[in-house]
Amino acid sequence: MKLYEYKKLNEEEQDRILWNDGVLIDGCMDGHVKKLLYALDNFYVELWYHVLTNKVLWRLSFKQGKLLEKYLDKYPVNGMLDFRV
Repeated sequence: MKLYEYKKLNEEEQDRILWNDGVLIDGCMDGHVKKLLYALDNFYVELWYHVLTNKVLWRLSFKQGKLLEKYLDKYPVNGMLDFRV
């Protein structure tokens, strides 16, 4: 599925696809809000939901940019690529 096809779907259908096919990449807590990053085919979905009410507060689908960079910054690759076989 392409990003533009996903964005054309209603939220209920987006959620169904996300739960069935998405791969959880990272998550964090911010007060009562859980922020989750999923990979889905060739794009990402950031989902925020309220843990007490279990309601989705916000969602955004994207391919790259600042939203992805904030997750990548958590996992520095300096030194990880320095390996010998």
